[in-house]
Amino acid sequence: MKRMVVIAGAIVVGCMFAGVAGCVVGSSRGATEASAAEDLPILWEKSGTYSRLTRPVRVVVRDPATLARLPITEVPIDFETQMALVCGLGVTPGNELGVRITRVWRQGTKIRVQERRIHPGLDHASGLDPASPWTIVIVPKSDQNVEGYVARVPKGVFGEHLGAR
Repeated sequence: MKRMVVIAGAIVVGCMFAGVAGCVVGSSRGATEASAAEDLPILWEKSGTYSRLTRPVRVVVRDPATLARLPITEVPIDFETQMALVCGLGVTPGNELGVRITRVWRQGTKIRVQERRIHPGLDHASGLDPASPWTIVIVPKSDQNVEGYVARVPKGVFGEHLGAR
């Protein structure tokens, strides 16, 4: 019994050492990656509650033709120096839900986007009021891939539904 306690203690100490060593290695690599990140300024943004989006969509817009396929709102953009990021949730059961793009940054060979979902919380009054929330931001133009975003508007993304106003 005493030998099992000694072995168990050695295992616990070994696991703690491995965990600390793993944290040190992981945090130094994370610090290097974080320092390589370059924030891209959000030059313009607009969000809304109602659109004709029937499903979730994330599109990077680098030309007028792509923007014309996303008739959500007027977007003041100079395609020579800027691009737009469009994020829509599709049909939602309530009009208190939403989405915002809060940060855009370049990390290595990719551009990453941080989105924030907006929801009413527990104090929310029950009932259905379908909506289709969206957000659009303009950032400096880049030819790099935007993680999680596509360059073409998916087919069938627009339609008439209860959340379209």
